[in-house]
Amino acid sequence: NKPLVLVQEADPTKGGGTMEELREDCPETLQRSIFEMDRPHAVWMRAEEFQRVSLKIIAEALLLCTPAYMKKVSLPLCIADEPRIASFDFSKRVTVRVSLANPGAEDLANELANSFAGLTVSTAEAADDATHMLLYLNEDSFSDERLAEQVKQARQDRL
Repeated sequence: NKPLVLVQEADPTKGGGTMEELREDCPETLQRSIFEMDRPHAVWMRAEEFQRVSLKIIAEALLLCTPAYMKKVSLPLCIADEPRIASFDFSKRVTVRVSLANPGAEDLANELANSFAGLTVSTAEAADDATHMLLYLNEDSFSDERLAEQVKQARQDRL
């Protein structure tokens, strides 16, 4: 079996579609071997900054299949002249409010705060000092009814 990396076209005008649509278009005899094998997946973006991310995902997936990198789970790839995350910070104070009713949001916000100077995280129900609200979308996002009310409040607060 040769390694297979899935590259999903993002632009509908170039034939892109959702993974569900693309799976439906695939011959049924191939669907399981392509879509159910936990294969690396990159969304092909055409805007230059996002295309760099797509290229790194594809390159990493290919390299991880080679004997030199097979025992690794990820590679710290970068593209020449690419800005490094360590050089980014916020010019003004930014406090991100996260809801404890939003599974995964606090972990993501803390990871961002560790990467960007000037970013703080608040989990308070009424974070009066918040400048933004982070809404982490996944399959469990709205499993807690409190989250919808908190998002409505954040919108009223113009976050």
